[in-house]
Amino acid sequence: MKKWGLLVGELALLGALGLVMSQPGTQPVQAATRVRTKYALTNYQEKKFKVVHNQDLYVPRPNPYGVSPTYDAQGTFQTQPETITTTRGNAPASLTTALYLPVTVHHSGDWANPQSLVITKNGRTAYVAYLETGTAGTGWIVRYDLAKLRQKFGATTANMALIRRATNAASKGKPSPQQRTVRQAIKQGPKIDLGHGQSLALNPKTGQLWFTRSSGIAGHYGSAVRVSPKTLKPVQTVDYRLVNRAGVKLAVNSTLTFDQHGYAYFSSYSGKRALRVYRGTISAKGVHFSLIMQGLAYRPGQTHQSIAYDGRTGRLYFISDDAISSVPLAKLRQCRVKPQDVRATVFASHREFEALAFTGSGKGTVLLNRGPELLNLNFK
Repeated sequence: MKKWGLLVGELALLGALGLVMSQPGTQPVQAATRVRTKYALTNYQEKKFKVVHNQDLYVPRPNPYGVSPTYDAQGTFQTQPETITTTRGNAPASLTTALYLPVTVHHSGDWANPQSLVITKNGRTAYVAYLETGTAGTGWIVRYDLAKLRQKFGATTANMALIRRATNAASKGKPSPQQRTVRQAIKQGPKIDLGHGQSLALNPKTGQLWFTRSSGIAGHYGSAVRVSPKTLKPVQTVDYRLVNRAGVKLAVNSTLTFDQHGYAYFSSYSGKRALRVYRGTISAKGVHFSLIMQGLAYRPGQTHQSIAYDGRTGRLYFISDDAISSVPLAKLRQCRVKPQDVRATVFASHREFEALAFTGSGKGTVLLNRGPELLNLNFK
């Protein structure tokens, strides 16, 4: 979420990589069509809302954020994976590097601010939303051909520095033939208005990519934007307010995920440490959400980074820095979640946890920053 500057010792890299993108200074690409939903929130009775008194394992936001120890030890071109293990919680897990993402593509540190992650059901493709440093919401979406990077180039095992070396060389205008081929497995979309950039999500029922934009002000209009998976350009915008006719006003959501049936979910903070979840639909016809009438007394941590759904286990995940919690979605919708149903995983990396995504088989991948990387999430 938080923008960050270049790390000490990073090379001042110049030049351009031959990927699709808008030139610096151009206006972000806008979606061609728009619709509007004035009241996108269903009425509800606050007195009927129930709270699960789960264990309080709340994690404050690191200050300052930590940096990958292998980034420090090995430099920009990290060659060895790192492993992060849990220190608290009832769901022990580990994170192990799966893929080191680019830091420099066109100039020094320009891809150092990833915000959200989508992994396709078959695990062969990843989409990452990036914010341009120094802008208020301008960014782009990148599609990674994970299958090619893994199987053809060994980017996740024998050649973990591959992507960073290829993009580094391209930024200097001196890529090798193999590095040009590596570059073809990475497609960058045009500059667009991404908002916070945290909400990129794939609807597995329709195959559509969506993200949301929010002003952060309760009752104000925000947008749901559909993006073409092929061109990575916006193709549909739905403006909406999270307001109901009873007068409840919320800020438009900055997190988003979908279940296997195509229903959309977001979570929001309530009070000092509580969490609420909303369920609804996002389509070209409009946006509609309803409050799920049961929430958590204690969210995983201070910074609201992401929400994710695992279709294999049916669990809904809430992601904060160094902390991940989950609940069984079916029980949550029925307001039957008990404290022991809430699984909590706490790490001590002090890193920025940007996103979590699952394949159709339930393989979890976490996106961390400083330096950007994808890590496999394995519960013990």
